[in-house]
Amino acid sequence: MSRNRSSELRVLQICHDYEGPFRLVCRQYNEAFPDANVTTVYLRGKSSDEITLATGGDKVIYLESEMGALRGIKFSLIFQLRELFREDHFDVVIAHRYKSIYLAGIMSYFFGPFLILGVAHEHNVFKRMTRSLFVTFWRRQIHLIAVSRSVARNIEASCPSLVSQGRIHTLGNAISEESELIDRTDARNELGLREDSFIFGTVGRLVEKKNFEMLLGAFAEADLDQSSCLVILGSGPLESELRALSGLLGIEDRVAFVGYVDQAARYYRGFDCFVFPAGDKEAFGVVLLEAMFSGLTILASDAPGPDDVLGDVGIRFSGREDLSRKLKEVYSLSEEQRKAIGEEGRQRYKLEFTFQHFAKHLRSLPPLASINRVVSSPPEES
Repeated sequence: MSRNRSSELRVLQICHDYEGPFRLVCRQYNEAFPDANVTTVYLRGKSSDEITLATGGDKVIYLESEMGALRGIKFSLIFQLRELFREDHFDVVIAHRYKSIYLAGIMSYFFGPFLILGVAHEHNVFKRMTRSLFVTFWRRQIHLIAVSRSVARNIEASCPSLVSQGRIHTLGNAISEESELIDRTDARNELGLREDSFIFGTVGRLVEKKNFEMLLGAFAEADLDQSSCLVILGSGPLESELRALSGLLGIEDRVAFVGYVDQAARYYRGFDCFVFPAGDKEAFGVVLLEAMFSGLTILASDAPGPDDVLGDVGIRFSGREDLSRKLKEVYSLSEEQRKAIGEEGRQRYKLEFTFQHFAKHLRSLPPLASINRVVSSPPEES
C-alpha cells in the first residue's frame, strides 16, 4: 500500500544557534514557505519568546545543547532529533552549517527519504575529506546552497562531482523590507554619538577575519580632522587588543567601541558611511544588505564575498593604503553625493535581496520544484 501524504508541505529547519544573523536567516527561510508547516530547531541557545517571535514559522524548538555537545559524533543531539523525526514526517530539511547538515544526513538514514538543503555560510566548509565524502557519496539526497558565488566555487573545488550532479546552488541571504530604522538624530543620541561628527560606522564580531585591525590603521593613516570618528558596533575576543591598538595609533579619542547592540541595523542611519573591511575570508556579509537597505554610502573590500553582495554599487578598496585613501575620498564627498551612492545601493537591495526575491528563487530551485509537485499532487489510492 502506498503511503498517503498530506498536501501541506512539511519543512524542518535546523540551525546551530540564533546568534549573529542566524535568527534573521531562519526567518527568511520560514517566510519562503507561507503555504507549508515549518518547524525550526536551534541546537544551542536558551528558549526565548523574543527569538521565537523573530524566527517565525509554525514552531520553534530549543534543544539547549551545551557547547561540547556540538563536537564529535553528537550522540545526544542524534537521540533528541530522532524523537522529533519519529513524531513527524518532513518533506524538506533545511540545515544551516555543517553540524546541522551532518545531523540531517544521519536522520535521513533512518527516516528518509526527504530532501536536505544544506546551507553553506562560509568558505572551506567541505575542505575536510570526511565532510566531502559525506555529502558526495554517503548522503546523495543532500543539495548544497552556497550563500555566494565564491562559496559555490569553494565547494566545487572540494566536491567536484556535485557539479555534474546538479547538487550545488547559489542563493544569497535577504532582509525584510519591514525592518525598522531609527532616524539619524535618535540613532546618534541612543549610541552616545555627537550630532556634528562625520561618522564612519562598522558592525561585526571583533575577530580576526573582520580585519578591524587594518581598519584602525587605515583610519589613523587617513589623518582626517577631529570632526571625523570611527564607530564599531560589536564585541568579541579581540576587543582589548583593538582598544590598545587605537591608543598606540593615537586615535583612541576618535574611535568608539560601542559593544554588542541588539538589532544594530536600526541605528545605521546614524552613520555617514558604512565601512566593511573584511576580506577574502568573508563569504557574504548580511550587514552589507542592512547598509544598502539603510541607504548608506558603503566602502568595502574588493574581496569576492562582498563583491557578490554589492555588485556594481558602493566604493571598493584593496589593502590598507587604498582603504586610507578611500576614507579620505568619502570624507570629501558632499552630502548629496553620498546620498546618491547610497540610493544606488538601496535600489540594488530592492531588486536582489528582499524576502520576496529570496522566496521566489528558493522555491524555483530544481530539487524544491520537484518536491512541490510531489507533495501537492493527490494522494495515491491503496
